[in-house]
Amino acid sequence: FDTGKWTIKSSSYAELNELVEFMKNKTDIKIEIGGHTDSDGDEVSNMNLSQKRAEAVKNYLISKGISADRIVAKGYGETRPVADNGTAQGKAQNRRTEIQIL
Repeated sequence: FDTGKWTIKSSSYAELNELVEFMKNKTDIKIEIGGHTDSDGDEVSNMNLSQKRAEAVKNYLISKGISADRIVAKGYGETRPVADNGTAQGKAQNRRTEIQIL
């Protein structure tokens, strides 16, 4: 995701479409979409932003035919970084969503 945005990048569509196919083939699977941010901005804003990112992915999956009751969207804000927020590359890696099978 771009800084401060929750619009899904077109470069993510291929991977998301693979997830759609996986979920269509495994109809008993439920997932959580975890939204994340870098450390820029305040914690409350980042929590809201991360929730919007998770919901954007959820809405994409729903638009492709996946039932909403199989998807939980949860924002984690800046609480779970995977890279150093001190670099532009690290911040970019932290602006993400992650999928977990429930």
